Amino acid sequence: MAEHDILIEAGERAARGHAFVLATVVRRRAPSSARPAQKALVLPDGALVGWIGGSCIEPVVRREGLATLREGRPRRVVLAPDSSDTFSEGEEPDLHAHPMTCHSGGTVEILLEPYLPAPLLELYGDSPVTEALSVMAPPLGWRVARRREPDDAEASDGAEVTEAEGSPAAARLAVVATMGVWDESAVARALASGARYVGLVASPRRTDEVRRRLAGRGLPEERLACLVGPAGLDLGAESPAEIAVTILAQVVGRRELFRGAGEGSDAGAAGAASDARAPAPAIDPVCGMEVDPATARFTLVHADREYFFCCEGCREKFRADPAAFGAS
Repeated sequence: MAEHDILIEAGERAARGHAFVLATVVRRRAPSSARPAQKALVLPDGALVGWIGGSCIEPVVRREGLATLREGRPRRVVLAPDSSDTFSEGEEPDLHAHPMTCHSGGTVEILLEPYLPAPLLELYGDSPVTEALSVMAPPLGWRVARRREPDDAEASDGAEVTEAEGSPAAARLAVVATMGVWDESAVARALASGARYVGLVASPRRTDEVRRRLAGRGLPEERLACLVGPAGLDLGAESPAEIAVTILAQVVGRRELFRGAGEGSDAGAAGAASDARAPAPAIDPVCGMEVDPATARFTLVHADREYFFCCEGCREKFRADPAAFGAS
């Protein structure tokens, strides 16, 4: 797939609200077969779309890409034959160095850029506070969905109340400001949606009452822990706009809600699931190269153990003398 086709694919996935990592070769030293500007996508299930180098590079890019997706921060990956060729790894914390085990040798530097869907803010209730939030949240890069009545699901600003099928859930946040009319059902619905933050615009006493009622209905404590009330920082806000500002400030202060790397978060669980789906790399016993068991073309069973090889040559060397490569 050509570089411009990868960019088209990335744009289409971004438009559908899907998460991915864009991998781009930014530097190479001969005789590596990779070339600058080559691109590929790493998907949340560990799949690689495009070509970014040989079989020695792909497992590393796949594994580092999933880590990048979990953290939500770009990183650079260098594959080099020795530590003196790693582009100042010790001075650059975003640089991750790996040994180059390809027979051809060479050095490759790859930039990994994560794309995470914009956070979705669901607003429950038709009130001055939710109206103010619907205006203030989009400039922060958040999508907004309104629920003005108990059975209403009005999407605005391109938001989808239901996330795209097959995509890890974007950061989902909610604010309930129904002014006591349907607080309990709104909070229950927001918590059931998987929102990591559910801010209730109500008094501390009212918040405790809602919490007790929902606990009595059997909502698990780990979900109730996402309920925050009264919503917003205690800054002495009085007007609806001021209250909206304190709520946004409170959420922005909890950046782990957006990155998905926080312990126990839904996105963290999605990242763990991605890791579980992506098989652990195997090591070619002949050359030491990492090999993805899921895509390995050359395998051999010896003494009831399966071995994975980067190429036919390594497999035949192993077949001829397994003991020479540490196999009993």
